[in-house]
Amino acid sequence: MNQTIKNVKLALRQIGFYIPFTWYFVLFAIAAGIGTFWLKAQEKIPGSAFTDIFALLFRFAVCFVLLILALAFVSVTFSLIYFIWKKNKKGIDFRITTPIVNETEKDKQPIDIYLHPILKPFLGFIKLRLKYDKTHYSQKFYLVKPVVKSFFNTTLTGRYNWSLPEIKEYRTEKVILYFEDFFQFFSFAVPLDSNGSFYTQPVFQASKMTNAFPRKTEETSTRIEEIKKVEGEHINYKNFESNDDVRRIVWKIYAKNKELVVRVPEILDPYASHIYLYASYFSAFEFSGNEVLEIPFLNYYKTLCWSAYKQLQQKGLEVRYVTDQTIPQTQISNEEEQIKYNISVCNWHRDKELKEYIKPKDASVVIISSLSDAEQVSQLLEQFGNEISFIFVPLTDCLNKQHLGDWLQWIFVQQEKDAIATYKTNWSLSLLRVKINRNEKLLKQILGQYDKSKVLKKIS
Repeated sequence: MNQTIKNVKLALRQIGFYIPFTWYFVLFAIAAGIGTFWLKAQEKIPGSAFTDIFALLFRFAVCFVLLILALAFVSVTFSLIYFIWKKNKKGIDFRITTPIVNETEKDKQPIDIYLHPILKPFLGFIKLRLKYDKTHYSQKFYLVKPVVKSFFNTTLTGRYNWSLPEIKEYRTEKVILYFEDFFQFFSFAVPLDSNGSFYTQPVFQASKMTNAFPRKTEETSTRIEEIKKVEGEHINYKNFESNDDVRRIVWKIYAKNKELVVRVPEILDPYASHIYLYASYFSAFEFSGNEVLEIPFLNYYKTLCWSAYKQLQQKGLEVRYVTDQTIPQTQISNEEEQIKYNISVCNWHRDKELKEYIKPKDASVVIISSLSDAEQVSQLLEQFGNEISFIFVPLTDCLNKQHLGDWLQWIFVQQEKDAIATYKTNWSLSLLRVKINRNEKLLKQILGQYDKSKVLKKIS
């Protein structure tokens, strides 16, 4: 029953998108009707000059209004017919791209739109509405367009700063274009199929960071501050020579082949060039349908993962980000933007556990969350806690705790005014809250035993 009601509401909403006039026209028509009724109700002296002049002025006003409305209607109709003609000839080029986010504009998620060919109504407007992620629709919006010197332009380009709730990739299935006149009385809608995508990006947040050093040498181009052991491959052997340490003789091979060979010893290499950053999105808890975990917690984790990457990069070493899930193929050529995209499209999962994901001989920094398996973290720390820097992101820090006063205000004074307040309330009532809080405390206790482990928090 509830699903039927939702489907009916969605259908009615979609029908409303295609109504060919706006609320401005409705208000104008009501005001014009009331004004006409009031003027005609005024007492007039039959046969007087005032009556004749009043009737003439009234007719002139009506004709002027009709002429203006006709011009508005014709300009919109002409642009509409031109676009439909081009659409039927399959000559429309529509593209959505994600520009680089300015780190100072943290609350804006810009998208760039390109559409060609299209004619803007004379002194009118072209607005858009996007259908994305199958069932969601954006508000009707107007593009912030660059300065165009040409009066006659058949290309629509511009930027829209969209406040979206999640850091992820969005896919568009349809764009609805609205052709509106200069009074915004008429609004003719035309749907256009779209197979585009764009993604919202994490932004840099200052946070308390730890030092990290490479575990593996790939290019001896950058000298590091701390000499690290670079292990030789255990399958690499060489024949025994007189100056070799007899303790390195592989007696198993001698017993089998009667050959004296020694392992290639590990060396101390003062040069390295890459830091391998691992960020685990594995969840030891069932999270499906939990909006708090899937939106604010995930956004917070992605933001701090990106911040950790940037801060490590600022130390002068190249950072290699290793993802734990399949990333869609892109045409992004810039490595840093590709990593930002990789972080944006990641999600919590239950497929690849921490022990399957991390390669200890390569890993320099490992980021874990409140959803990580404490037992696996403990095992990794016991083996590599003094070699790998483990960074812990306590997810509950993104929501301030609710106190008694907040509960009383919510119950007796007012409803939630924003999404954060709603998330706080939902998290306070969630059955997972106690389990995850307990897991957080356990992880902090485990990490506290190792000097190289840190709890990552953004600096507000």
